[in-house]
Amino acid sequence: MKNEIRIIIFDWAGTTIDYGCFAPVKGFIDGYKSIGIDITNEMARKPMGLLKLDHTREIAKMLDTPISEEKILEVYSVFEKILFDNIENHCDIKDYVVETVKVLKERGMKIGSTTGYTSAMMEKVLPKAAEQGYSPDFCIAPDQTAKGRPYPYMIWVNMMKFGIANPREVIKVGDTGVDIEEGKNANCWTVGVIMGSSELGLTRDEVADLSEDELTERKEAVRAVYYKAGADYIIDDMNELLCVVDDINKKLNQNAERLLLTPGPLTTRHSVKHAMLTDHCTWDDEYKAITTSVINDITNISANDDYATVLLQGSGSYAVETMINCLCKKKDKILFLVNGEYGKRMLTIAKNSRRNYDYLNFDMTQPINIKTVEKMLKSEKDIDIVAFAHCETTTGVLNPLEELVKLSKSYRKKVFVDAMSTFAAYDIDMPGLDIDALAASSNKCLEGLPGLSFVIAKKKLLKKSEGRSHSHSLDLFDQYQGLYAGGGKFRFTSPTNILLALRQALDEYKKEGGLQVRRARYIENHKIIVEGLESLGISSIVALEHQSYIITTFELGDLDFSELYAALKSKGFIIYPGKMTNIPTFRLGNIGNVYPDDMSELIKIFSNYVHE
Repeated sequence: MKNEIRIIIFDWAGTTIDYGCFAPVKGFIDGYKSIGIDITNEMARKPMGLLKLDHTREIAKMLDTPISEEKILEVYSVFEKILFDNIENHCDIKDYVVETVKVLKERGMKIGSTTGYTSAMMEKVLPKAAEQGYSPDFCIAPDQTAKGRPYPYMIWVNMMKFGIANPREVIKVGDTGVDIEEGKNANCWTVGVIMGSSELGLTRDEVADLSEDELTERKEAVRAVYYKAGADYIIDDMNELLCVVDDINKKLNQNAERLLLTPGPLTTRHSVKHAMLTDHCTWDDEYKAITTSVINDITNISANDDYATVLLQGSGSYAVETMINCLCKKKDKILFLVNGEYGKRMLTIAKNSRRNYDYLNFDMTQPINIKTVEKMLKSEKDIDIVAFAHCETTTGVLNPLEELVKLSKSYRKKVFVDAMSTFAAYDIDMPGLDIDALAASSNKCLEGLPGLSFVIAKKKLLKKSEGRSHSHSLDLFDQYQGLYAGGGKFRFTSPTNILLALRQALDEYKKEGGLQVRRARYIENHKIIVEGLESLGISSIVALEHQSYIITTFELGDLDFSELYAALKSKGFIIYPGKMTNIPTFRLGNIGNVYPDDMSELIKIFSNYVHE
């Protein structure tokens, strides 16, 4: 079932009835006058939207002289009498309400309501509204729940009544800041109505007497109240609500939960996304401690105290570029081992940086050949550094990390590894293999979000890199100094929310069981995909013994990628186009918050699509 708006919950006075919300105002003014206290119209209106007894108490807090609860109850008693005598005269339906509700119901939406009136008051209001053509499907009053606004309980009762679990399928429409707060506390969409609202506080005649500039000024003041309270939408009149519903449904469709079968960005857990909802100051000691904990946890996955993790504000390519440009001396000659687009990207970085380099090209569907590399190292004595991608995500081919590192070290070369797709899913023993530096990012197998990358490098190598960078922003040494000497302080603005998400992602990594358990899940995901598609005649272009369990490239054959993509997207799966230039392909990643059951469902959908 697709996500869409299913309930519209309206307020009453000032929103759907009683233009200007005047019924309660006289009661509050006369109630306080009965104990010898004069209050202004503004004071009477300010707490509007609350349960009326709570409203009475809030007015008391505005007084210069405190009054007792006994006096408040005396005021409320007078208020109730005046309101009951007066309420039926203030049940006029506001403009466009009946017409709008009719269309909403025709579209299959339920109409709920919440109010600041008690249930006894609503017994007088409901028949009067019905006589004029407005009858919501459900009405709840604050004396029928544990607490009234701004608590979300009345909205929750509406949701229970209609069997709705997701508050993002609910809109709350109101005419006070408290209405908006009620909706925000329930995590549903909120809409503030300006004309005829309690916040505007004018009769129709008073509105008509205002000049255009005066009305605009008054409306902007109301808009400011709603905006501060957190309204998602602000409308002049109810005839704009249908467009709001359409826009929200469009957003719900655009933001529908889908499984990203890509090598990153990828599907993340709710807890990881939710971690971003806190704002932090980058100078704050608490935030710097979080940054330091992230650095330490990343280092501990593949390295030890001889290494340091340097976080960078940017995608994985930022980390690769800083690794090449800052950890290599200008005279160093780099040998790049290339068997895909990400190897080629390293060549582009080296070329643009005017580095001294050479390279070996290999078939995209084959791993880097050890013998060819050894032949090069034997013949080219001036090579200082060997650089390659552990997994070339162009195809999903896995390069022989251990063999390549050991070979390079036997010729006394430094080794730089692009481990973007493998870090935290493959066992990379940096100290044991003596790897000099490694680049990766938050949005791959750590299952964080895009925006942070990192270089893990030997500390002694980092300390020798001072002054090498030709880029101020991508100066790895300065970034290292800032993060370590500064106790977790980024040199420039930290992507705070992305780092908080990464902190949570690392916690989830530990909770799942670390590398061994996450790797087992990815392997099972991969197995189901490959075997399932092979049974449908869809083959991987990389031999199984050279294939990573991160991402797999398949021959497209007679299938049309655009049609396939659309068909899978309609079922909640997003796939990746191929990067092969000689044959049509598509790619399926199986990392992120995806599980074997998801992969089995994918194969069923594929099967239906192929057979149709």
